[in-house]
Order: sequence, then structure tokens, then C-alpha cells
Amino acid sequence: MSSESQPEASVIELASVTPESAKDTRDAPAGSDTLAVQNWMELLSPYQYSRSSAHTPACSPGLRSRSNSSVGRSSFTVDDRRRSSSGSRSSQETYDVPVEDAVSEISQRLKSSREIIQELTIEVMPALLVSVAGSVFAGYVLGRIQESRAFEQLPALFIMVAVLLNLKSNIELNMSTRLSTLANLGVFSMRAEGINALRSNMELLLLQSTIVGTSVGLIASVLGFSKWSALIKETGVLLGIGLGCSVIGSAVIGVLISATVVTSHKFGVDPDNIGTPIASSFGDMSTLLILGMVSTVLVAVMDTLWPAVAVVGFLTLGGFLLRVVRANHQMAHHISEGWLPLVYAAVTSSIAGVIVERCAERFPGMPPLVPVVNGIGGNIGTVFASRMSTSLHRLHGRYIADEHNLVMLILLLINIPIQMGFLSMRQYFDPALQLNLGFLLAYTLATVVHGLAMLLIGKFACKYLWARGYDPDDYVNPFITGTGDMLGTILLALVFLVVF
Repeated sequence: MSSESQPEASVIELASVTPESAKDTRDAPAGSDTLAVQNWMELLSPYQYSRSSAHTPACSPGLRSRSNSSVGRSSFTVDDRRRSSSGSRSSQETYDVPVEDAVSEISQRLKSSREIIQELTIEVMPALLVSVAGSVFAGYVLGRIQESRAFEQLPALFIMVAVLLNLKSNIELNMSTRLSTLANLGVFSMRAEGINALRSNMELLLLQSTIVGTSVGLIASVLGFSKWSALIKETGVLLGIGLGCSVIGSAVIGVLISATVVTSHKFGVDPDNIGTPIASSFGDMSTLLILGMVSTVLVAVMDTLWPAVAVVGFLTLGGFLLRVVRANHQMAHHISEGWLPLVYAAVTSSIAGVIVERCAERFPGMPPLVPVVNGIGGNIGTVFASRMSTSLHRLHGRYIADEHNLVMLILLLINIPIQMGFLSMRQYFDPALQLNLGFLLAYTLATVVHGLAMLLIGKFACKYLWARGYDPDDYVNPFITGTGDMLGTILLALVFLVVF
């Protein structure tokens, strides 16, 4: 996405749009007074605006306009690409709409505050609850696999876990936000284009997972180096485990993400609201389960050639995927984009891990709370960033200030009861935790600060990246999750230091 093709983000108050203020002279060709109205008509999607409008154009990418300035009217052509029951494509429909009526209709189709609150409560809160359950279960699985024979024989696996979870989770989050954006732009209203989008994004995800698996295996072998005599053998096993876990896990989650986006789009649910929490919660669970299985198998045969065969097989697959993705002109640029934020997220999450390790002995009740604090805060940040990115794509670099501010407030408020519910559950199952009023107040304040920071990072990072020609879908999630892990851990450590 080049910087020349993306105007700098600006605030649009659609409720006060007039025919004069709707004009965008930067994009309009000479002699045309309707291109801006065409752009506004492109905003009409089933997610940004009320779904009750029966005559909303079915597919915004199919909109075109013709100007008839002599009568003050614009002819909007809607290319309805949905197939009829007989299998043939429907013919185009043309609507002759006065400019004033078009602008007025757009203003009326904005969702009300009540609709936005209802949508976020119904769609986001259940997804966040699922993510909390996923974080708790992932912690349980991690505790079990760390006691396995594979981890005893190959201590470098302890180093691999944190880096693998972070890098793999972020490339899956990026896929989720990309597909959510495409769904909101109407791509999945067209069967062929939707299938192509799913296939190309899955190919990219598997290529990225091959790179992640290789990197994680090498990092673990270097940092976990014990003796020269076992270096080659352990490196081969660690590479095999890293590649196997990353590629197989990403294939599973990629299918889950695709099914989530397509199903939510089909039933009128905004995939921006549920995609990233589902991806993050099930991603961690599946990664740890697959890590346990793959490590058990490869460590058991580490004295044979099977680990080398696995490495060669996965690298061959990666080479094939590289050729396929490079040949796809719509996806090729993603190969080299977004890696610096991934490195940043890996470093900051590692720092957070060190902080948890240092505090665990003094505050044994802190480690179980870390995944939930960081997970919920990170999820509301990625949900908001996904919605913001969709708006920037749809509005050509603009966003609706009032709506996004309301979304930030609702997401922040949703965060509080979920955090309190988790604490109550912890207290019920572990009475020795002994939560007092001071801790509850300090914990609530910390989670609010953490959630607000994630929302602000999502908002300003999306605007900053877009204005400089970068696609937020490829860059913003690692910044949110990496900063969120470090900040959340620091805030939680301060809570325990102050209260206890």
C-alpha cells in the first residue's frame, strides 16, 4: 500500500454532511461534482450502518457514479454480483438520486448510539468471555506440558514457548483483521472473490508460520545451548518442533479464523468484533496442545533422521508457498511487511516474562492473573484497531470520530465486569487468595489504565500508520499485544507491591 494512494486520516462528522461539505476536490476529476458522493455511497455496508435499510446496495465495491450536473442529480450504478437461483449473475440496477437526497440518506443510516452499544455488548462480550476461558485453559495446558518428559530432556523448549506463542499469535491476528476488513468491504458478498481471499490469506499465513517456526527453533537452540556435542542434534529437533507446531497450529487456526469471518458475515455479525478474541484464545490453546504432541514425538526419535526429515519437509513447503504468494500480486507485498512489529512484540513480551519470573516467588498469586489482565486488555485493543482499520479502508483514510469514541468507551466499560468476574471465580476456587477491598480497587484501576492505553495505542497507531502508507492490518496488532503484555505485567506488579 503506497503512501501516494492513501490520504492522511481525517475526521468526518457524517451527521452534519451537506452537499457542499461532501465534495472532495482532491479526488474529484475536473468538472465533476459527484465523485465525493460516490465515495459516501460506498460507505453503505451492513456493518457500519443500520441493517434495517432494505435498499442498501449489496456490494459497495460495485458502486459507480455518473454525473448529470445540469439537473443536480447523480446516477448511481450498483453492480449486484450475487448469483440468482438459476446461477446467472443479476443485471445491474441504476438509481437516479438527487445529491441532497443521497447525503441525507447516508446521514440517516448511521447507527445510533443505542445500536452500537447493543452490538458491542452482544457480540464483543461473549467473545471476550471465550478469550478468558481460553487463557485459563492455555495456562493449565502449559503447566501440564512443562512437566512432560520432552521438556525434561530438552530444557530449551521453555525458551521456545513464550516466543512461539507471541509470534504465532500475532500473524494469526493479522490474518483475522485482514479478512474482517475484506468482509466489511463486501468481498465475501461475491463467492469467487471471497474464496480467493480466503485461499490467498491462508497461503500467506502458512508461509509466515514457516518463517516464524524456523526463527523460533534457531532462537531456542542458541539461547538454550548447553554443549557442543549435542548442538546439531538439538538444533534439528528444535527446528522440527518449531516448524511443526507453527505450521500445523496456524493451519488449524487459519481454518477457524476463516470460518469465523465467513459465518459472522453471513449472519450479520461484524467480524471485527469477534475475530481477534477468537483467534487469540483458541490460538494459544491449539499452539500449546500441538507443541506438547509434536515435542513428545520428535524428542522420542531425536537420535534418528526423522527430525531432519520433518525440517526438510516443512522448509520445502515454505519454499513452495513463497513462490505461490510472490506470484499473487495482491498478496506479495505482505511477505516483507509487518516483521519489525513482530520483533518488537517478541522483545516486550520477553521482558514481561522476566518481570513475572522475578515477582512469582514473592507474589505467588500474581502469575495466574497476568494472562487474563494482558489478554482482555489486548483483545479490546485489537477489536478496536480492527474496526478502526476497516473504517480507514472504507472511508479512504477518514474515520467517524463520534462513533469510534463511543466504541472506545463501551469496550473500556465491558472490560471491568469481565475482570471482576474472573477475580470472583479465582476467589471461589482458591479461597487462600484473600482478596480485600484495597486489592479490588487497585486491580480495577490497573485494568482500566491498561485497557485505555491499549485503545489509545490502537487508535493513534492506525492513524499514524495509514497516514504514512502502511496498512494497519499488517502492523498494529503486534504493537498492541507487545506493549500490552509489558504494561499489564508492570501494572499488576505495582498492584501487588502497593497492596501486599
